[in-house]
Amino acid sequence: MSIPLTDRAKAEREAARCPDCRERMVPIAYGFPGPEMFEAAERGEIILGGCTIDAANSTHSCACDTTPSSTVDTDDALVAFDVDEARSYIAAVRWQFASTMPQWPHEYTVRKWRPDLDNTFEAFSAFTRSGGVVKPWPADSPTPRYHHRYLAIDGWDYWIMDGPVADSEVINRARLDDTWQ
Repeated sequence: MSIPLTDRAKAEREAARCPDCRERMVPIAYGFPGPEMFEAAERGEIILGGCTIDAANSTHSCACDTTPSSTVDTDDALVAFDVDEARSYIAAVRWQFASTMPQWPHEYTVRKWRPDLDNTFEAFSAFTRSGGVVKPWPADSPTPRYHHRYLAIDGWDYWIMDGPVADSEVINRARLDDTWQ
């Protein structure tokens, strides 16, 4: 016997679906995963979001990874940052190849390398969060470690690690044509 759904139940069920791919939104679990979490991730019940636990982390995602549900930094001054300002910042800072991770080729810049650009560092970090797309990493893993927001600019993906933008110390980037993504 089927019980008719109320309007509220229908709305709640609809809200739990991605507006892009119409798949259900899945909780993102943070913390060091144990066997139960890996098994739940393999069944598609959760997404492993990495070890960093913070209120700014995304809470849900979907199969298409384009519609995260989260609290994202949206300070009006930071949102006003645009692609041209991002390009200027990218050109002004030093990028270092991450030699300790050659299997995942990428570069990074560190906030303290350019203290004179501290406000721009933070604005660029917030820009990656507000304009980026959530993607799993590693992309080819059945249980990705992270689901960061990646912002594509001029053939590069830029991202920061989980946590509040104000606490970010590193901005990473990788070529979009690299196969590790």
